[in-house]
Amino acid sequence: MAETKTKQKKPTDDRTSRWNRLLEELRKLDGSYDLVRLLQHLLRLVQKVGPDVAAGIFLLDEETRTIQGQVTDLFDRNLNMGEGALLTALRNPASFMISNLPNPEASPVAADSDRSQILVPFRASPRVRGALILRSSQTDAFSPEDGQALSEFALNASALIENALIRQKLLRVGDEEVEQDIVMAQEIMARLIPQKPPQIAGFDVASIHMPAKFVGGDLLDFIVLSDDHYGVLVADASGNGIPAALLMTGFRALFRGLIQNDFSMRSVFRKANQQLAESTAPHQFVSAFYAALDPITYRLIYVNGGHVPPLLYRPSHHPARRLDVGGPVLGVLPAAIYHEDSVVLRPKDILVFFSDGLSEAESASGKVFDERRILQVVDKHKDDSAENICAVLQSSAAKFTGYKLRDDLTICVLKFT
Repeated sequence: MAETKTKQKKPTDDRTSRWNRLLEELRKLDGSYDLVRLLQHLLRLVQKVGPDVAAGIFLLDEETRTIQGQVTDLFDRNLNMGEGALLTALRNPASFMISNLPNPEASPVAADSDRSQILVPFRASPRVRGALILRSSQTDAFSPEDGQALSEFALNASALIENALIRQKLLRVGDEEVEQDIVMAQEIMARLIPQKPPQIAGFDVASIHMPAKFVGGDLLDFIVLSDDHYGVLVADASGNGIPAALLMTGFRALFRGLIQNDFSMRSVFRKANQQLAESTAPHQFVSAFYAALDPITYRLIYVNGGHVPPLLYRPSHHPARRLDVGGPVLGVLPAAIYHEDSVVLRPKDILVFFSDGLSEAESASGKVFDERRILQVVDKHKDDSAENICAVLQSSAAKFTGYKLRDDLTICVLKFT
């Protein structure tokens, strides 16, 4: 299944828009699917790219060394015949592989009508080993742009597949009670993350949240305050998975209770820090950034408690401003003091909040997707919507890492229109 150097057709604008819609639909899926239903749903999404596309998802079971999979009607169903090709593909470091299939002998599982294919390995999680394969009856049907879009699809799908695999394994060993606890944890965290950002006059707001495991420790919360101000809280609990999710659930309840009592921001952070230090293990902590926006004066008041600093991008003013005034992470130093700062937003300003899942995303060579790279993306897409800036930041980081994001990822963009 070697990559061939064929002349690739650029996808039409129509196909590009279909990829974008497909990714939007994928991000709306929750983690409640069992494995078979999930794979079938993913394939139905992929088939929306084109009517002549056949698709298959193949997963390698490391314990039994067998392949399980789901395929569309146009895809050859003899799964075992693809085992050698699949294992070869998984050893290939490329993010995707495009090839033409001149005859059935070129690929043992190719149908007589198959003429080209694209294969994207699942590599985002060590638990998910397999590949997504698309085939077409047309020669040179797939382009590198298709490969990048499909790699992003595979990155998002990997987290959902991992959830389903964990649930399947738990049921296999008969631990249904634990499986129910995981489902409940997923539902709780899903309710904590807003499905839609608030509508603020004069501003365009959008966000993306992707847990690295079935549940995560990142939090994004929008709070409507009593004086018609809007609050945004971005936080990251130490670790990931269920322990981080439990810590973040408690922190959100604590923070909301304090902020609704009309304490000053620095007082809220001081009290939250003290209570976390008293009630959590020494290795547990939370980084948090909170800001309140006055939609009349456009003044943003904030405190940063050891969180990666949000970036305020101004098209006519360089460098960007880092919102880093505050204090240390919460839960470590009980006597820590926190400070407030403020900034008045101007038309065309773009404020980017994020977790370290974005700014510390690492490439194969050890480089990170740092502030410079984040700002390059924002600068290039400064005239786009907040939603598109979020999506491009996510896809750029995913491509940078070879579609192997390892940490919870949260991005929020607030654009002064």
